[in-house]
Amino acid sequence: MTRKPPSNLHEFAEFLIRRRNWIIWSLVIVPPLVAVVGRHWPKTFRSETTILIDPQRVPEQYVKATVTGSINDRLQTLSDEVMSRTRLLTIANEDHLYQKEREKHGDEAALAAIRKDIKVTLIKGEGNGNPIEGFKIAYLASSPELAQKVTQQITDLFIEENVKQRDQDAEGTELFIKNQLAQAGQQLALQDQKIRDFKAAHLGELPEQENANLAMIGEYQSLAQQNSDAIDRANQQKVYLQSMLNVSNGNKPLPSAAPLTPLQKQLQAAENQLEIDRQKYTDAYPDVIRLRDQIATLEREIKNQPPQAARAALAASSTNGNAALDMEKQLESQLRATEQEISAREVRQRQIESKISALQSKVQSLPAVQQEYESLSRNYKEMQDNYNSLLQKEQASAMAAQLELHNESERFQVLDPASFPTQPYSPNLRLVYTGGLLGGLLVGLGLAFLKEMRDPSIHNSDEAEMYLSAPLIATLPAIQIDKALPAQGRKFLT
Repeated sequence: MTRKPPSNLHEFAEFLIRRRNWIIWSLVIVPPLVAVVGRHWPKTFRSETTILIDPQRVPEQYVKATVTGSINDRLQTLSDEVMSRTRLLTIANEDHLYQKEREKHGDEAALAAIRKDIKVTLIKGEGNGNPIEGFKIAYLASSPELAQKVTQQITDLFIEENVKQRDQDAEGTELFIKNQLAQAGQQLALQDQKIRDFKAAHLGELPEQENANLAMIGEYQSLAQQNSDAIDRANQQKVYLQSMLNVSNGNKPLPSAAPLTPLQKQLQAAENQLEIDRQKYTDAYPDVIRLRDQIATLEREIKNQPPQAARAALAASSTNGNAALDMEKQLESQLRATEQEISAREVRQRQIESKISALQSKVQSLPAVQQEYESLSRNYKEMQDNYNSLLQKEQASAMAAQLELHNESERFQVLDPASFPTQPYSPNLRLVYTGGLLGGLLVGLGLAFLKEMRDPSIHNSDEAEMYLSAPLIATLPAIQIDKALPAQGRKFLT
């Protein structure tokens, strides 16, 4: 017969009453055994310390710290450093930890055990983003003294390593910026030398000299015009002097002819000059027009000259023969001086034109020079800005290093020192006792249920109707067996 488990409270209550002995014996045996085992189980003690993260005391608007990583990342780095093989083995050797594990399985087993017993828990604030305000360090050991000692050692390692890393980061940042500043200074000096060399090689072709070059071109052009005018005047004087010599020497009149009057001499000189200018200029040129007007005026004056003037000229020519010779010498001297002046001014004209050409060449090459100069200047400006920026950063990093040196930056502050545990952390005897009681109850119920499922007897009319195929005709009340009867009678009644 396959027995069915209780399906309602009445059946469950009858089940508990029938099998109460199994439950009672389990409650009597199991909890004491669990209590004995719990009392003899190896005890561990837990020491804990709380460390707060004290923010930087100097406002960041005055001195900005060089260590800018998140505290979570830095705590992870510190944990990795503190939990390193060298640090943990030093603590294990000093405090004689995990000797059995080290003897059986070596140092790696001891390292795994001590890392398992160390617990680091972050303390988050209540503000936006839940900033980390601190952390807790706990350690499990076989004795309260050892737990407190190791916890204090680990705490000291965290604090020392934090100070060490911040000092190293600050010094490393300061050294890096100093090196960058030195390199930037060298590059700036080289670029400055390039600009000076460029200016020396392109003197007069620089953008800031354009206005000066244009002004000098204007001045030289004015000088060239003045010198050209002076050459024209000297040529006119030369022609005049030559005509005067021709009149007085090469074109002397016959003795029977009448001598020329001064007006006739001027007329002849003007006609000679007009012929020369017409070979060089057009009839609309101002000098040509002036000479034509002068010739017309002289012709009118000669026509209107009285006969006495001609006779006076003839008398003067006869009385002043010696003076004419002196006049010829003077005219020749003036002619030579005029020719020298013309030669000197022509040389001067070529020099001025050469300077004008050189200045114009510089002005024409200005766009290409300006482009190259602007490129050099732009690079110099960028290098100078970079140098100034690095100089400011170098000053800031030096102040940050001093901040770390005087412990005015962010630091770890012990809020609660390593505690001395007065009660074992494990095993928890209250929890052991409670677990033993619950375990005994569960064991009793399990045994009672197993016994119930293996019992083939029928205990009431409901079970008879459930398990027997024959219909139920009558039920008998429970029969009390007298223990005084012989065993055979009791067996029969049963």
